[in-house]
Amino acid sequence: MRNVTTALEMVNMRVSYQVDVHSRESLEFYSRHHDAQKDRAAVRAEIEVLRRERLAYEQESMETRQALARSEAADDLAVQHIMRIQALEAGARVDTLEDTGSSS
Repeated sequence: MRNVTTALEMVNMRVSYQVDVHSRESLEFYSRHHDAQKDRAAVRAEIEVLRRERLAYEQESMETRQALARSEAADDLAVQHIMRIQALEAGARVDTLEDTGSSS
């Protein structure tokens, strides 16, 4: 009977040790898992910030391109007006020279 009791005590000690080891491994796994979840959440938040910044830069870039196109169109219009004014001035000079030449 003593051998059976000793054997049972040994089994109980082994089971107790295994339960303790598994409990520690489980706690360590849970801790690692929890840390990984926090890390993933932080990375997701950082990605979301970067996405918002990229969208803002794209919007700003589009607005800049539109402003540049408007500016170039305004420059083209100004050049056309200057050329028209110069043509009118040249025509006026020719008319003045013709009037002066015909009255002599």
